[in-house]
Amino acid sequence: MKKLVAAVLTGVMVLSAAACGAKEFDAKGYVQGMLDAQFKGEYAAHAEDTGEDEETVKKQIEDENRSDMETIVKMMGLNPTEEELQECVDLITEGFKKIEYEVQDAVKDENDNYTVDVVVTPIGLLDNVNEILAEKIQGENAVDVSEYMTAFNEAIKESIDQAQTFEKETVTLNVTFTEEGKNRIYSVNEADLTELVTIATHQQ
Repeated sequence: MKKLVAAVLTGVMVLSAAACGAKEFDAKGYVQGMLDAQFKGEYAAHAEDTGEDEETVKKQIEDENRSDMETIVKMMGLNPTEEELQECVDLITEGFKKIEYEVQDAVKDENDNYTVDVVVTPIGLLDNVNEILAEKIQGENAVDVSEYMTAFNEAIKESIDQAQTFEKETVTLNVTFTEEGKNRIYSVNEADLTELVTIATHQQ
């Protein structure tokens, strides 16, 4: 459970941006657009960076989030209806919007790669979900097994509603490229993204 948010996010966040040979790549803008698409549901900038339309980017993120969440709840032994699964995804998606971050100026090295610092304010979206869920399924008024998914969604919502923020931390993202013909394809290091998500969602 502690890795729930990170598991949902990191599978979809390693998205690439194409920059034509003579065009200067905007690494800060790329990182900003990527984070805004995943955390805030704002797709326009990232769609432009990746050469996709907004609906394609939106669908890609939503489909990945739903697929990852379905895997997670089934690993927990839950068998949700389509509506319950979608409610779970929607709750996490809304929770992401509480994450605050400030993308700093990019630093370019001699090899045309970049580092971009992101200052995040950690928020414990799911810090209390285990305790809340345990109370619902084991407490004095414990729910029936058939209602565990409902209880799980309620626990997520309550934990997000109670979420506390913590002191800001800085995460450095490495943005590097590979050559594809005349284009350079930039992407963010996956391990860096995992660290960012882990810190942002207070899962250290």
